[in-house]
Amino acid sequence: MVVASAVGTGVNAIGDTLRAIREQQGLTLEQASAVSGLSKSHLSRLESSERQPSVASLLALATAFGVPVGTFFGETEQRAPLTISPPDQVRRDSNGLNIAICSGYAGSSVLDALRVTVTPDRPPPTPARHPGEEWLYVVRGTLRLEYDGEVHRLGTGSTAHFNAEVAHRLGAERATAEVLLVAAKPVRNISTIH
Repeated sequence: MVVASAVGTGVNAIGDTLRAIREQQGLTLEQASAVSGLSKSHLSRLESSERQPSVASLLALATAFGVPVGTFFGETEQRAPLTISPPDQVRRDSNGLNIAICSGYAGSSVLDALRVTVTPDRPPPTPARHPGEEWLYVVRGTLRLEYDGEVHRLGTGSTAHFNAEVAHRLGAERATAEVLLVAAKPVRNISTIH
């Protein structure tokens, strides 16, 4: 898929890219809301850069539009069937998280792997819900995973695997937590909504 060239820089880039992809696919905000599970007003605020998307929102939008998560950060190059990410790869800030995208071989639309840094001063986001599953591994620190209203504290070396359609959110305890997060998305054909 070719991504529109209306990609800006910084926080505005995500909103600009989101709008460009939606328009390229001929979707109204209402249709994009229906396939992503995000409200029409929330999508409008994301597109106008009034709000920063959470990881869960980015995953839901990537699934709905059939694009890798990196697309929202301006990654437009086609990647080879093998993707190797260097240890010093570019990291981006989104919704109080610092994210490195570790996946993205050409043609992949089912799996997103992210290296996520969660700081203890991150304001608690609204719990997220999106299609698919998540698996995470705590590389260092203590991660606070709220799942279906119950708080779980995961220390270094702990893992969690869960249905991402159930309300969940991430936080850090007293120090920064580093997490490997893999999200598997159901395969959807966006053309079925037309």
